[in-house]
Amino acid sequence: MKDVVAPQDVLARIPQQISFEQAAPLMCAGITVFNALRHSGAGPGDTVAIHGIGGLGHLGAHDYIDSAEASAGEALTRLGGAVAVLSTVGSSPAQADLVQGLRPNGQLMIIAADHEPVPVPPDLLVFGRRRVVGWYSGHAKDSEDAMTFAALHDIRPMVEPHPLEEAEATFQNMSRACYRAVLTP
Repeated sequence: MKDVVAPQDVLARIPQQISFEQAAPLMCAGITVFNALRHSGAGPGDTVAIHGIGGLGHLGAHDYIDSAEASAGEALTRLGGAVAVLSTVGSSPAQADLVQGLRPNGQLMIIAADHEPVPVPPDLLVFGRRRVVGWYSGHAKDSEDAMTFAALHDIRPMVEPHPLEEAEATFQNMSRACYRAVLTP
């Protein structure tokens, strides 16, 4: 390994319990979900929905809603509504549907986008006191916090390691990966 000089504030310490391969997705999808959740306003005992099961959406789930079968927003309403919904799927129509599943003062945090407008009727926002906000990842300290949390709670992403020499083939086959594809030296 070659030496690298970098400013301390852009580095994140990886806990000993976390391998480099596990750290990679935790510093990508992991920090995004972790950081969005801790800034969502939700507290212990609150209902939080994760829209999308890939990456980290399945961690800690008590209920599963199949949005292919019916409206996820209506299903959340039947469950009593969510204080926060973290949308990890870039689908504007699906994100718009989730707004009706928010409790009063709840918020939909969009952390993946399809670059299309989210068609939310203003009445759902105004009369339900609901919010739609965007959230994007975090900084080095946030990455360190996410990995420390994962280490403390024995949370590990499922990964598919691939040698760096196979980077192009790995990239071309990402849509067929079962878990998080991680390049290794």
